[in-house]
Amino acid sequence: IPLALEGRDLIVSAQTGTGKTAAFMLPALSAIANDPRKAGRGPRVLVLTPTRELAQQVTAAAEKYGSGMNQLRYVSVLGGMPFPAQNRLLSRPYDIMVATPGRLLDHMSRGRIVFERLEMLVLDEADRMLDMGFIDDVEQIAAACPPDRQTLFFSATFEDRMAKLAATLLKDPQRIDIAGH
Repeated sequence: IPLALEGRDLIVSAQTGTGKTAAFMLPALSAIANDPRKAGRGPRVLVLTPTRELAQQVTAAAEKYGSGMNQLRYVSVLGGMPFPAQNRLLSRPYDIMVATPGRLLDHMSRGRIVFERLEMLVLDEADRMLDMGFIDDVEQIAAACPPDRQTLFFSATFEDRMAKLAATLLKDPQRIDIAGH
């Protein structure tokens, strides 16, 4: 958390249940609280997850951690939710977006999402995203984000292909390994 608060790019290798969501969401909420009215459109924080279920868990955690912050808005962009309902959510101001890559790209291709005020990109369970074939999607989404963003890369494992992806997405990252039980 301290390194994320400093604005460092991070590669974090940690198993499920080690507090990864808090490790990225608390610094994200802190950044928003320090500058609550940042101008522009789109999210300030984008969290990419491999599955709808994880996206829902991350959104619920964000809502819980940020419950004391006035006017903080969240949006989930994921498959299984009708496009008209998501379009309504995207038409309102929001600070934090939690998304799955496929559905996010659908909305991006329709011009419904811009990243002009994005400060933080989080790849949660990056290893699973790659296992599920989302590497090209992740790279396309990252390319649409501002180059001066902070990127946090969370994965249970860290293999050669993870290192290659991290090398293209992160700037001088700090590596953190959290041992499991």
